[in-house]
Amino acid sequence: MTATSYSTRLTHTGTEGDDLVTTVTVTGEIDVTNAEDLARTLAGITSEHPLVLDLSELCYFDSAGFAVLDRVLSEGPVIVVLTPGSKLRKAATLMGLPYHDDAGTAQAEARGQALP
Repeated sequence: MTATSYSTRLTHTGTEGDDLVTTVTVTGEIDVTNAEDLARTLAGITSEHPLVLDLSELCYFDSAGFAVLDRVLSEGPVIVVLTPGSKLRKAATLMGLPYHDDAGTAQAEARGQALP
């Protein structure tokens, strides 16, 4: 049996040509060993604009990750992107967490929230 190793990467980008939305893409795995790194990264993003948190490329996300996600959602306008049919999306549905299917739709909603 071969173990598969995943690295986690947090990418913080502004939406191209758009000053109204901040987008953070997370790839790899989020678990108890790095969930607080995610929390610190997200806390360090100071933006007056809505946040799009793209989790569609995550391979694994455990309860520590959900605790961070719950905290982030309670702190301000955050729109989450989850892959249709993923285990993460199924868990988010059971928990009643809001999400979108793709980053484009999420960014459009975020722009709507940012405009007066």
